Amino acid sequence: MIRIVLVRHGETDWNKAHRLQGRSDIPLAESGVRQAQVTGGFVRAQNPQQGYVSSLIRTHQTFAQFGLDLEPSIRPDLAEQNLGEWEGGYAAEIRNQFPEQFEAWRAGTFTPTDGESYQELIDRMRGAFFDIVRATADIEPSPSMDLSFDVRTAVAVSHGAALRVLFEGLKLIDRHQFIPLTPASVSVIDIPLHRGPLSSSLPKGGLGDGRDQDAESAMIRSLTDEQIVDLCRLRLINLSPELLNPSATESVAIG
Repeated sequence: MIRIVLVRHGETDWNKAHRLQGRSDIPLAESGVRQAQVTGGFVRAQNPQQGYVSSLIRTHQTFAQFGLDLEPSIRPDLAEQNLGEWEGGYAAEIRNQFPEQFEAWRAGTFTPTDGESYQELIDRMRGAFFDIVRATADIEPSPSMDLSFDVRTAVAVSHGAALRVLFEGLKLIDRHQFIPLTPASVSVIDIPLHRGPLSSSLPKGGLGDGRDQDAESAMIRSLTDEQIVDLCRLRLINLSPELLNPSATESVAIG
């Protein structure tokens, strides 16, 4: 089985002020560093063997707090949506000044001037995810804290809107019923590579010991985009550092 651990970056000062960041390269606030440290405990327990960050510094700083013995690969296609002339603006002011456009942007039907469209965002995030899934063919399965068998695990740090659109593009959520991801929150997508359900009561999930890892790697490399979408299962979404360790974090703004 493949497991992709997806983390939103920790809080920035612009998050606190409810400013739209987009591609603006804003570093973590001190609260964001603390959040990432708390989230790091969960990430380490998953024992990932590959790591990825976007091209923006807030994802690099978040990953650095996980305490992993991994050098992450930088993927510009994991970056946040380019918001064009809206970047740096305060969300409430833009919503009040352009109410119809703001709601249409949230619905995925409007693009700010010089910004990136919803379709462009979903295409690149899906492409990045498919590449990350197929790249797990190059790593060995490793132990996980919640499963009775080893899994091929990778972790990627990205951004709030980008991850929401990815989940939608993988047909895992309904955007109209989705609550925004909180800073440094963790979501987990599992991708079973067998037919039939896993068992929570049988050793090794009922998979048995006869798996050929080379054959499994070849199968992973050959997966089509459509097959990956069909296999994706949402194990966990939006587990925030405040829930992981309430005493170690501050209350943060959502968005």
